[in-house]
Amino acid sequence: MDMQTQWGSCSPEGAVLLNPHLVKAPTKAIDYVILHELCHLEEHNHSPRFYGLLDRFMPEWRVVKARLDSKAEQFLVHAETLS
Repeated sequence: MDMQTQWGSCSPEGAVLLNPHLVKAPTKAIDYVILHELCHLEEHNHSPRFYGLLDRFMPEWRVVKARLDSKAEQFLVHAETLS
């Protein structure tokens, strides 16, 4: 699914969708996005319990997310200019 502002999403029914441009990101960042969306299967919001799940399975997620966010424009802008 082509997403302009997010790396992934999880529907209330449990369908996980990923931004196709995520493949340009480092493997650890891809793992983070997948984990983030899988945590939404258990906790459908960004509550403390949700972040507790992220901490449990990827203690360094904040650093990984910050690196991904810092590269977002690089990964997404090139895709838009090619369209």
